[in-house]
Amino acid sequence: MSYLKRRIVDQSGSSVLLAIAVMMLLGVVGSAFIFRGVTEINSATNYRDGIQALYLAEAGARRALVELSNNSNWVPANPYFEGSGSYLLQITIGTPSTIEAVGTVNKSVRKVVLKVTISSGSGSPPHSIAINSWNYH
Repeated sequence: MSYLKRRIVDQSGSSVLLAIAVMMLLGVVGSAFIFRGVTEINSATNYRDGIQALYLAEAGARRALVELSNNSNWVPANPYFEGSGSYLLQITIGTPSTIEAVGTVNKSVRKVVLKVTISSGSGSPPHSIAINSWNYH
């Protein structure tokens, strides 16, 4: 019995084990905060890239409207590079005509589709363009 009593009273080394356990717990908590921070940064980056891609797609659609109002036979010279991204234009002439603009920034891709009616009038620019629909994809 005296051996057991002596072992309970003599707890040499237990503070080292407690310190190691606390350090491991703090390491796990710190790793979780780092992981969450990296996830937040990636999420914010993806959001920013998506907004930029949408703006590029809108810019492409507006450029197509301006170019088509000046020349109804205009053909886009794809791709167009702007800043850190680019956009592609596809125009299908018909009734109604379709303008598709696709903006890309890094991995984010956004698309704008317009249905328009182009009327030549007297045949000289500027032509009038009526936008029937403007959709985001």
